Amino acid sequence: MPISRQATLDPALRDWLDQLVPTISPERLHADVVALPAPRNRLDRPEWMQQADQMILQAFQAAGWSAQLSPFRCAHVAGFLGYSNNGRFPAPPTSYSLLEGANVVACKQGTQSGEAIVVLAHQDTTSHTRGANDNTASVAALLELARAIAPYQFTRTIVLAATDMEEIGFFGAQALVADLLREWRVLAAINLETIAYTDSTPQSQRLPGQMELLYPRQVKQIRDRQSRADFTAVIYNQAVLRSAATFAAALAHLAGVHAPLLLRAPNDLPIIGTLLQRWIPAVRNFARSDHLPFWAAGIPAMMVTDTANFRYRHYHQPTDTPEKLDYQRLAAIVGATAAVLADVAELRRD
Repeated sequence: MPISRQATLDPALRDWLDQLVPTISPERLHADVVALPAPRNRLDRPEWMQQADQMILQAFQAAGWSAQLSPFRCAHVAGFLGYSNNGRFPAPPTSYSLLEGANVVACKQGTQSGEAIVVLAHQDTTSHTRGANDNTASVAALLELARAIAPYQFTRTIVLAATDMEEIGFFGAQALVADLLREWRVLAAINLETIAYTDSTPQSQRLPGQMELLYPRQVKQIRDRQSRADFTAVIYNQAVLRSAATFAAALAHLAGVHAPLLLRAPNDLPIIGTLLQRWIPAVRNFARSDHLPFWAAGIPAMMVTDTANFRYRHYHQPTDTPEKLDYQRLAAIVGATAAVLADVAELRRD
């Protein structure tokens, strides 16, 4: 169902977004992607991970947000060999006797406490890549989002989080969910995952096998445009449909009607969702990132992605470098995310 073509923005929200967009800088997004040290992860490159922690923390604080490192510890856990697997995908399973990590969490307190909306992006990379698209660009988007909405007040609290250890099993996101639920009712979460690559060349977009069985209309929409890798996918569960539609409408307003593509997560479908995971292996691609712990906790959540390895041949490779990315699209995604925050967190206009 091509919701993105039908949804429209509230005129007041559209006007606010149009005022906000000039403050979002593609050049600054590029500079942040270049500046963050990489490869970085807690196991193989802890010193660069710590440098990135401080850079992200200081950027949040410079934008006027309350920000801190939020450590976590996991013992005897199953995960993936995601850092040193020489680019193999999917990563093979493994176990860890002890993991110690930290999320960088920023908070903009709402005028009424008790409810929050979350935007997150994992900041760890595999050991042999700069990870410009996976997932440094998404972290840069968090920082630019913090700067852009800093002057505004909201009724509900907004939390931005650069999460740790996504590549080896979503451990930072799991810790984040537990921390959030101790303090707030989480209304929605937006996970930014590998978002900044586009290619308008025909046949540049690949699709998972049997995709047309799940999404015949969306697949037709892609193929009618010669399978160009120039859309941004929004994978959502039904509970977050309104926010997904708002994001899509905002992105269409900023980047063109073909920019967003909405896909309801197949494992969210009543009754048949669990069976689909067995029958259609492609379904597993919808649960490969940090939105998964939010879904598991019953929190409405969506993932924004450029589809990663289905279009980006540099995925998990040493060639994933900053000059390959589309910073105009990245800026538009920041704007569309801000539109969702203004809607859900209730932008104060007084």
